Amino acid sequence: MRRFEAIVDAQGWRREALSPRVTLAVGPGPSLGVESFGSWRLIGDVFRRGPAWSREIDTPEALIDQVWGRYVAIRLDEDGGLAAVLRDPSGALDALIIRNEEYWAVTSELPDWVLTALRPQLHISEARVGGVLQDPTRAWDASLLSGVDSITAGAIVPFKEPPTERQVWRPSAFVDKASDLSVEAASGRLRDVVDDVVKTFASRLGVVAAELSGGLDSSIVATSLKRSDCAVKHWLHSYGAAPESDERSFALPLARQLGVELEFLERPDSRFSLRDLEGLSRSIRPGFNAMDPINDGIAAARLKALNIDAVLTGKGGDAVFFQAFGQEVYADLRRNHGVQAWWSSTLPSVARWEGRSIWSVMAGGAARPEAPALRFLTKDQATLPPHPWLEANEVIGPAKRLQIVGLLDGIGFSARSLQTDVADIRHPLLSQLVMETCLAIPADRLTLGRDRGLARLAFADRLTPQIAARRSKGDLTAYYGRLIARSLDTLRPWLLDGELASRGLIDRERTEQVLSADHLIWRGGYRDIMVAAAMESWLRTWRARLDAARTSH
Repeated sequence: MRRFEAIVDAQGWRREALSPRVTLAVGPGPSLGVESFGSWRLIGDVFRRGPAWSREIDTPEALIDQVWGRYVAIRLDEDGGLAAVLRDPSGALDALIIRNEEYWAVTSELPDWVLTALRPQLHISEARVGGVLQDPTRAWDASLLSGVDSITAGAIVPFKEPPTERQVWRPSAFVDKASDLSVEAASGRLRDVVDDVVKTFASRLGVVAAELSGGLDSSIVATSLKRSDCAVKHWLHSYGAAPESDERSFALPLARQLGVELEFLERPDSRFSLRDLEGLSRSIRPGFNAMDPINDGIAAARLKALNIDAVLTGKGGDAVFFQAFGQEVYADLRRNHGVQAWWSSTLPSVARWEGRSIWSVMAGGAARPEAPALRFLTKDQATLPPHPWLEANEVIGPAKRLQIVGLLDGIGFSARSLQTDVADIRHPLLSQLVMETCLAIPADRLTLGRDRGLARLAFADRLTPQIAARRSKGDLTAYYGRLIARSLDTLRPWLLDGELASRGLIDRERTEQVLSADHLIWRGGYRDIMVAAAMESWLRTWRARLDAARTSH
């Protein structure tokens, strides 16, 4: 322990003894508080929920029922040793376990000095890398390194061999409790929980900025911020040069209505450098939250110049408020209410929205893929087991399943990026309380005949008519298409001559076809290309780091 503490001190990290046998080490960046609840030590941001509240909490279920926030919980045994670790349901603070003959360590990151101090036996797991390529949402719960155990959001892991994870919090539990609230009551409940969460977050932060994109979700968070009376120093808006990526015409009227002044960040038409690609994945997780390094860098520089401590965003609203209105919503309704769904207003609404006949909607159809694999993967690539949130459960219908997939994707918004290096980026719509509230509202009630219909109704009196009614979303597809097309001379050798291709994790011939101007024009695939580029960055980074660690030993 003393050797480890000496290394921590040499790195300039802060140490705090949680018990004679457990030490907390915190690096540069946002400070992490520690709350004690009986034998539990909660590291991060912890907020109480409800009037019936006690610090004498025994079970992990009771802990999750009484507190929420962004935290990792450590349970101590009678001797002050580590008994178990729990990751909060939002997953906003990462939790991984590494161990050697002397120590067990729980970490949200894996810097080089930890590798030197613990000297664990780590190896890249090609099977898991391939599984994440098949389903990028698994990047936030699957460890790509053998020797590192990743804790799923809402799960507890006891400290014994082997560490066997148990899911304490599951989305299906709230779907199962779905209430038949009136539209008025559901909209009131949704409005109240968003207001409470936004106010709670903002009250704990220092110099706060907020994103106001002009989209529905960030606009809702902005209106809740204004009602919270918490001081927001800066309101930020990013826009592109093309009309479809310029949302100033939506953001400016709302800013005037709220009495705030927007600060603009322009997305430049540029290209990726080799340095951009090399820096995509600097963390133990793939850099899927950093796949726009040029604009990420511009925003990070601005946040640093303004001395911003924290930024509140509207990310996650597509999932919690349910943007994916369509066939699946009617399928859930039919599943829950049988033939009564034939007379529901949802049926003709879905038909109009999708441009189909009522009869074709009633007949059903192919569901949207939950997590489409990259189009240029090898066909024999292995897949990971189902995510614990999505294991076979008769409670989850097609629409709620889509919603849960969106929540899984949302965990990645808290992953490392250039902006998270300089400010605390918060996503209140992905908090435990908002997730639970929206999971318990049936999909047809969340949508009310269109995407995010209940959220539009709940906040209509605070939004501008243009935002409340808008059907389109800002579209950066053309922007990213131009960016990737300009960067083909860098991207082609990066992927065709890289680790993924050499390990057979992507099909080199098919990838070469994708990385052409003609393919980009006619078929797109920009997200696929950037997911592969980020995974390539992760493989190169970790191969070099593990080689260096072995050499140093």
